[in-house]
Order: sequence, then structure tokens, then C-alpha cells
Amino acid sequence: MAASVERSACGSDLEHVEGHALAAQRRHDPPEIEKRKVWAAAGGRCELCGADLLEGRITHVPMTLGELAHIVGVKATTGSPRGQDEMSEGDRNLADNLILICASHHDEIDREGTLELLTIAKLRKIKRDREDWVRRVTGLDRSRGTAVLRMIGTLRGDAVEISKEVASAAILNCDHRFPDFPFSLGRYGIEIDLRELPGEGAAGPAYWQGGKGKIDEVIANQLAETVRRDQVSHLSVFAFARLPLLVYLGSRLDDNVETEIYQRHRATEAWEWPNDQPVDFATSAVVPPDATSTEALLILNVSGTVTKDAVPEPLRGLPCLVVSASTTTPGPDTISSRQALQSFVHAVRALLSDLEVSSKGLRRLHVLAALPLSAAVALGRAHDPHIHPALVIYSRDATGAYTFALVLQRRLLPTTWRPLATPCPRRRRPATSARRSGSCATGWNRGSR
Repeated sequence: MAASVERSACGSDLEHVEGHALAAQRRHDPPEIEKRKVWAAAGGRCELCGADLLEGRITHVPMTLGELAHIVGVKATTGSPRGQDEMSEGDRNLADNLILICASHHDEIDREGTLELLTIAKLRKIKRDREDWVRRVTGLDRSRGTAVLRMIGTLRGDAVEISKEVASAAILNCDHRFPDFPFSLGRYGIEIDLRELPGEGAAGPAYWQGGKGKIDEVIANQLAETVRRDQVSHLSVFAFARLPLLVYLGSRLDDNVETEIYQRHRATEAWEWPNDQPVDFATSAVVPPDATSTEALLILNVSGTVTKDAVPEPLRGLPCLVVSASTTTPGPDTISSRQALQSFVHAVRALLSDLEVSSKGLRRLHVLAALPLSAAVALGRAHDPHIHPALVIYSRDATGAYTFALVLQRRLLPTTWRPLATPCPRRRRPATSARRSGSCATGWNRGSR
């Protein structure tokens, strides 16, 4: 009987202790409304790794896997991780002090070895950045979607991966649009992969022809078809390749589709526009073309400067126009904002418009360019083959020499081009007349006009 009474007393004491522990836990347990706020703000994903916390990772059965961790510890004691802070006890259980994470991460951030790394300030920033991103993405209007076109090539043996994640982040941070990789185009969306093209090092005629063929194939079979079906109303372009192929890509993009061209910035190695710095561009005429000129040289000094010595010998006698930045020295990051790219496009279009009036006989512009990626694509888009002279695009090799790569033809002037080993025969005429009329001194065979 005594033993029974003793066990009863012990059981009563245990229940009493458990009751106190449960009551204490409830005091430190966040209110249900605060929990829901955090789950909603985090989009049901771990705010550290982005894992889906509403579905099993093995069975994919719907379930809740996440845990709410206190940023400032639940109690102001040394035993509570990050607890020794001036925050009031009441505020510690509010949504602003709770972060949704995986169970394994919860254990890790509270371990002694990580407390100096994952500080209160660090966890608050992670929470703020993640929840701001979720709010921005979920607040986007689906009508503000943009199809993503990625062209990935090699540049003197080096290639830069443009992943879906990288492109999506740049669009969300810069344009507040919804990045779309249409399922009808495969899991990668619109992608032009030039990395397997042979001959990039030597960059001979076969390489340029193969690159143009790859671009034409994707544009015709993927992009053009989705535009025809009204599946694409806005396009975001990310391209890394040799300059002539970037220009060619721009020339193949539909003018009826609003297009945003992104730039990989050398200083940050990111595709997001780092600032709003405006840059002005000016055009100067070293030797202006006149009404009788049929060919001219166009030099574009943006990411660098094309020196006189770099101009191929057959082009040195041509009328010469130069477009360069007027408010800064040409360099790799001259175009570091949308405004700068728009200024460059405006300068090129103004030049081409002026040539329509002042040099109606002009048939070809030989282009030597030091351009960043985005400006090269924009140059191709700015060229109208129905009214502008053909653009003869040259490529700069590792030694700094420029060689012929490809032509953006003038459609009203069918022309067959091929480089000549020796200059073609010329009629006898004064040297100045030969230059100003765009004679065969340029070293190219012209077809019928």
C-alpha cells in the first residue's frame, strides 16, 4: 500500500513537472498567426537553401518539413543561441524574428561553432532578401512575362555558362518581369549553343558559316514559331560569343517583339546592370563619305580603341566614320547601364539615318568594332537591311589584326561576297577618285548592282 502511495506521489510530481515544462514551452511558442506570416512570406521554402518544405523529398507526399528558428534567441540567456540581445521577450516570437528553414539547418545555425558566422545581422539579411524576392516574384503580372534567349559560345577558347538561374536573377532584379522558359521549346527554353562549333580558334569562313547556320536554325524553328503563335511578346537576350556572331544574332531578332539585351560586366562578372550611369556617344568623320561614295569604313570605339595601324591595308583609303564615347574613355565597362546602351543605339541609328540622306550611293560599311556583348547585338538590331548599306563585319584575332567574318546584306542589293587573295583589276583613274567611289581597292569582289 505504501509503495502504491509512493508511486502515485511520484506520478503526481512528474505530471506537475511536465505541466510546468509544457506551460513554459507554450509561453515561448510563437502565436499561430506569426507562424503563418513566416510560412507565407518565405513561400513555403527554406530561406537558406530554397528547398520546398511542403512536400516530401523522397515520396513527394504533401507534408510540412520546415521549422521556425528564432533569429534572436527565445530567451535572453547564454544557453539560448543569439539570445543575449536587447529585444523584448514579446518581440522574440513575432514573425520579424522568425526564419523558416530545414530541420538540419535549424540544428546547424544553433551550434556553437557557427554562431560567430551566422550572426543576428547575417540571418536578418538572409531573411529580408529571400522574402523580398518571394514578394517580388509572386507580385509579378503574368502579362509581364519575358521569353529568355541564351546564346552560349566560346571566345578564344573560353566559354561562359549562362544558366537559367543566372538569367532569371538578372531579369527579376533589373526588369521586374517574369522570366519564362517556354515548355514548348524544351526544358532549356530558347538556347543557341555554339560551343561545339569547330574552328573557333582560327575563325575561318567555315566557322562563321556554321555559326550563322546555328543561329538561323533556332530563330526559324523556335523563336519565329512562338512569335507567330503569340506565345512571345517580350524577349530577354543573354549572349556570349565572338563579336560577328553577336551582330548576326541581333540582325535576326524580330523588330516587332520588344527586346531587352543584357550585358555581362567584366568588373562583377554578373549580368545585372550595376548602375544607371549615362554615357553619351558622338560621331566624327575622319574622311566623310559624299554622294558618290559606294563604300566607307565605320570604326566603333566603345570597349576599346581601334588604332590606325589595326585597319586592314585595303580599307585605309576609304571614307572613315568613328563612333565613340564622348563622356568617358572607352573601356570594358563603358556600357554599364541601360541608358548607356540606349545612347549607343541612338548614335548608330542617327548615323545610319544621316547616311541615307547624304550618301545615297553608299552600298557597304566595313565595320571594325571594339564593342561589349550587348552593343554588338544592338548593332545588328539597329541595321535595317531594306534601307541601310550592307554591314561588312570584321573579327579581331589574338594579334589585334582584323579579318573579314560576315556580311549583313542589303536586301535590295543582292551581292555575292568572297575575299580576294589579290586586289581586283581597276580602271585607270585618279587615286582620289578611286577611293571616293568605293573602287575595288577595298579587296572585295562585288556582285551585280
